[in-house]
Amino acid sequence: MEEHEMSGTQKAQESEATQAGQRFGIRSRIITSGLLATALIVGCGGWAAQASLSGAIIAQGKVTVKKQVKQIQHRDGGIVGAILVANGDVVEAGEVLIRLDETQTKAELGVISSQLSELIGRQARLRAERDGADDVLFEQVFETAGATAAIAEGERRLFSDNRATRDAQADQLQSQIEQYGEQVRGLESQRESNALERQMIAEDLARLAPLVKRKLVEGTRTRIMERDLAKIDGLKGEIEANIARVKGQISEARMKIIELDQQTRTDAQRELRDVDARVAELSERIVAAKDRLSRMDLRAPIAGFVNDLKVHTVDGVISPGETVMGIVPEGEELVVEAKLSPVDIDQVSVGQDVKLRFSAFNQRTTPEIDGRVDIVGAAATLDPASGQTYYLSTIAITDEDRGLGKQILVPGMPVEVFLKTGERSALSYLVKPFTDQMMRSFREE
Repeated sequence: MEEHEMSGTQKAQESEATQAGQRFGIRSRIITSGLLATALIVGCGGWAAQASLSGAIIAQGKVTVKKQVKQIQHRDGGIVGAILVANGDVVEAGEVLIRLDETQTKAELGVISSQLSELIGRQARLRAERDGADDVLFEQVFETAGATAAIAEGERRLFSDNRATRDAQADQLQSQIEQYGEQVRGLESQRESNALERQMIAEDLARLAPLVKRKLVEGTRTRIMERDLAKIDGLKGEIEANIARVKGQISEARMKIIELDQQTRTDAQRELRDVDARVAELSERIVAAKDRLSRMDLRAPIAGFVNDLKVHTVDGVISPGETVMGIVPEGEELVVEAKLSPVDIDQVSVGQDVKLRFSAFNQRTTPEIDGRVDIVGAAATLDPASGQTYYLSTIAITDEDRGLGKQILVPGMPVEVFLKTGERSALSYLVKPFTDQMMRSFREE
């Protein structure tokens, strides 16, 4: 019985001891955790107050050439016939980049050349008609045979036909002149015959006059002879008038022959003026068409490599003056153009250190590259696409700082630009949002 009571007392004592130990262990862990948390807070606060962090302005940019990229354009535009290069291709000065389709220009040149050949043939014929030449010298105006031979033959035939028509009209007038001449000769013969008859009558009248005075001959006979003389004199006037009239007709016919020749020359000269003007116009159009044909090949103005090729489809259309690609000059220095926000521009200056990160490369194997601000835009520029304003800054990349290994920079590559500003403590970064909010609240109150 007593042993049983002693056993119960021992168990109670052991239980109390166990509970006391557990309470002590919990308090120890709480104290330790509190001490560690306090040490962490004090340590972080001290680090935040003492540690310096570099500030930076972040901007977006792109790789470009220090000197301007040569923009390849075509003045007249056209249809793409062949694309002979691709982005990144190295080209020599004068190398063909894109060849435009020549079909339309060649067809236009052929039509104009045909029209010009016809007009040149007509021009030669009209000059021959104007100058009264016996033939047209087409050899002096046509350098080649072929189609021009047919033109020359047609114009020579027309020249001959016109001349034959003119000669026929002149021959007809000449025939009239000859007929008028016969009439004149007939009238002159009649005039001579009448003159002879008058002379004979006058002689007879003179011989009979003394006899009439002595009354040896009747007076009626002499009066009859006097009447005959009067008739002959009247007929003489009529003959003279007819001769004058016919001679006038001869002169008129001869004048018509002269006028016929002059009219031919005048008509030829009038038509020749129009043809000359048309020939000059077509000659200019041929020069322009040949010029366009000579510019069907878009060639590289300088040696370099192709960049930003905008044409990718054969039979596609290039608008007049459209930029189809750029040629980056060979060996030209590359720089970075960055767009800076107007709120950050006061923290940027020439000579400022810059870190460049090329997002096109693998970030794990490509380090950040050092750069330096060379130029800061003097005025803000408006981006028409986004409507935002920015300051354009040029950043130099030195050769010794590239460290790109086998990576190659190409104009147009995107770049993240980090422009270093002054150093500040970590604590100032943490509390600045709160202090800014408090200052804003005080101003509002």
